[in-house]
Amino acid sequence: MRRSLELRPQQPDLRDFLATLDQGARDDLLARYPVDLEELAAIATPAAWKGKDAGILLARTAVRVLPNGLSERLDHRVIRVLDDRGIRSQAMQGVVFDPAEAYVEVRRARVRRAEGGVEEIGDASVVALTDAGYRMFYDQRQQRVTFNGLRVGDTLEVAFVRRDTAARNKFDDYFGEIAALEDVLPQRRREYILEAPAGRKLFFNQPVEASPGKEPGTTLYKLVVGERKGIRPEGNMPGWTEIAKYLHVSTFADWDAVGRWYWSLVKEQLVVDAKIRAAVNEVLLGLPEGADERAKVRALYKHVITSTRYVGLEFGIHGFKPYRTTDVYDRRFGDCKDKASLLKVMLAEAGIASNLVLVRTRDQGTIGATPASLSAFNHAITYVPSLDLYLDGTAEFSGPEELPTGDQGATVLIVRDGAGAELRTIPTSKPGDNAQTIRQTIALAADGSARVQHELTVTGAGAAGWRSILQSADNRKERLTHAWGGQFPGVVVADIEAPTLGDVLLPVKLRSSWQVPSWAQTQGDGLRFPALGYRTGLTRQLAGQAKREHDLVMAAPSIEDSQLAYQLPRGWKIVQAPADKQIDTPLASFRLRVEQKGDTAQVSTHIEYRKSRFTPAEYRALRDFLSQVDGSLDQVFEIRPER
Repeated sequence: MRRSLELRPQQPDLRDFLATLDQGARDDLLARYPVDLEELAAIATPAAWKGKDAGILLARTAVRVLPNGLSERLDHRVIRVLDDRGIRSQAMQGVVFDPAEAYVEVRRARVRRAEGGVEEIGDASVVALTDAGYRMFYDQRQQRVTFNGLRVGDTLEVAFVRRDTAARNKFDDYFGEIAALEDVLPQRRREYILEAPAGRKLFFNQPVEASPGKEPGTTLYKLVVGERKGIRPEGNMPGWTEIAKYLHVSTFADWDAVGRWYWSLVKEQLVVDAKIRAAVNEVLLGLPEGADERAKVRALYKHVITSTRYVGLEFGIHGFKPYRTTDVYDRRFGDCKDKASLLKVMLAEAGIASNLVLVRTRDQGTIGATPASLSAFNHAITYVPSLDLYLDGTAEFSGPEELPTGDQGATVLIVRDGAGAELRTIPTSKPGDNAQTIRQTIALAADGSARVQHELTVTGAGAAGWRSILQSADNRKERLTHAWGGQFPGVVVADIEAPTLGDVLLPVKLRSSWQVPSWAQTQGDGLRFPALGYRTGLTRQLAGQAKREHDLVMAAPSIEDSQLAYQLPRGWKIVQAPADKQIDTPLASFRLRVEQKGDTAQVSTHIEYRKSRFTPAEYRALRDFLSQVDGSLDQVFEIRPER
């Protein structure tokens, strides 16, 4: 049996059977790296864990990479439950795997009670991770263990062993991964152990201890992290690789090697047939004579996002490898890689060079320049070098110059069509690229109600959201009422016009009429109302926490302009008006101007957010800025009948 494993290591049933026969077998990862639950359970809860719901006594990852690039992995956790929140948060433990390529065994699922005694209360189950709501379909499953009956003070132990079972490594002999070395929970000890053939060169982003492996011809790499306080989650914080210690390991020597490997994987998928050629010709014939390259790119981008739907079919190698572009165009759907590839071949047919781009979206966090691997990326888009333009074919409601904010500031790898690759960071758009302009005329009535003519123009990253929620004319009134009803309770929206909503090449323009029952509130014999007709609450919306540990990441730098024209009831006058205000800081600026003339008033506001990311120190300044803006916009008009 041992000889059989030497000849074909990926035989999980045989390996398990051998481990059962020989309890001293050191070939089994769990046996090779044992844990003494009683010893860990006897450790007193550290004082620094006070107030936490649970804490990690030991988190160990042990990986064995075989000569063919396939691997085996042990994920072993020992966790102390500290309060009722911990009972809820730790009751389910799990690991993700692809059943077509790997096998997962639950090797430990038990609890050491605070009062003594060990109980096997873990209940194993497997669930699919497909998310039809997001049009994402995976082979992936999650092996779960549910611990019903946890109590405060319990120490739970769970160990999963995952073994590759595929006949060959779909990535040839590549191995790479990014592993978190910190958690939201405090931890006492974190271990990452990697066994690999001695002849395989591995690259790390952290210093690791290397020593001869326990088997001839292998090397053992080990990294141990001691006590960590745990990462405090905050809304709109950077991705985890920017706030947590992590290990990145790879067999690739550099990014050029990654680019060459990826190009060899995808190049045969980039094909053109008569249907694609005809589509490109039809798109180009629809342009004015002499249209420049940007106009052609815009038109072809629009064709791809409107003629193919986004559906993710992340099965096997197609989690990385696009389907053939002819198949994508025939069936009229595809995932990010498929749509990026289709856009690339259509641009090429029009004589425009472009590159495939692997993306680590902003929510995942940026990574360092070393090592180079495929593990960093979770998305794919297209890049046009001549225009320095990134195009996301999955952004079906975004224009070509309206790159989604998840791509902005992201770490990307531009694949140079077999000539290597370049690691970059996508620039963040400028405030003027993301503008929202509101024009309103408000006819006030003596009872505080108002008739409003409303015009909204949106350009940049915010436009996609409006196109998405208002795409159906049947529920447009309902959705606009919901959008503005929070500011103006009871608003009735009518006469909606959206002439540009169906064209991603044009700004969003909306015109509508409103009836607002209580724009102003009665005060004595008069009325009063805030400058914009509602309390803004920007501080609460954007910077609700008093302080932060991590950076605040907003969607994008932007500009918001409003111009309101008030018409008072006949025979009324303004007795008090908001004072002008101007604030200018390196982070943001604000301007409020109020002009009165007889029974009319003009209110103009301008807010510019000059950054999309704020450090904890800058956050305090941003919060102060927003507080001043709220105070200015909460100033009121007071009006009453002339006597």
